[in-house]
Amino acid sequence: MTQDDFSPIVNSTNLFQDLEPQDIESFMQIAVLKRYQPGQVIFNRGDTGGGLYILIEGKVRIFVSGNGSKEQLLRVLLPGDSFGEAGVFLEHGYPSTAQSLDKSAAYYFSGDKIRRLVLDNIRLSNNFLRIFALKLADFAHLFESRTIKEAPARLASFILNHEEVSGRMKLNFSKGQLASFIGTSPETVSRALTFLKTKKAIMEEKPYIVILNREILNSLVQGTMKDLN
Repeated sequence: MTQDDFSPIVNSTNLFQDLEPQDIESFMQIAVLKRYQPGQVIFNRGDTGGGLYILIEGKVRIFVSGNGSKEQLLRVLLPGDSFGEAGVFLEHGYPSTAQSLDKSAAYYFSGDKIRRLVLDNIRLSNNFLRIFALKLADFAHLFESRTIKEAPARLASFILNHEEVSGRMKLNFSKGQLASFIGTSPETVSRALTFLKTKKAIMEEKPYIVILNREILNSLVQGTMKDLN
């Protein structure tokens, strides 16, 4: 593997922030390219002895499910996203399942080798802490959105928390997946989208949702907007 092969993920992944060239070289030496077909499970919840992945092509969903219970979608990953970090450090294995949504490719880094790199590099240790903190914040937002009673408020919270700098949220997933994110049905998501568009809070410019009125979205999230009919 050459530096040119590796440079795209270096520039798009938080894991490599502030690392020196020799640190990047250490990753290049242990990277293994893996490819997956649509629907293929990359790892299951509870699998041990795994490692870290960085997605470079396609999409991957992260979800949890219990015995006979409904699946809960946690994240949809895009190229540049890392996943599997918890499985590197937890003795009981991965806390969730990862499944390829379409033809995907990822660099895989053995858990044993990653742990050795972390022990030897304070910058890498800090980056892992940053990633865990960001993902914890994401899950806090997800939990918050699912505990808001009304679907329009849940959707408003999700849009605000996934807003891009341009004031838009890119829909990288289906309405069914969005419904799983906010803990409702695809039909309810459609009605919630219609409600927000009727209130002129958002508009759809596929593949984006554009924020038109942030005040309305915030009032829904905070529970200060009473007209939900």
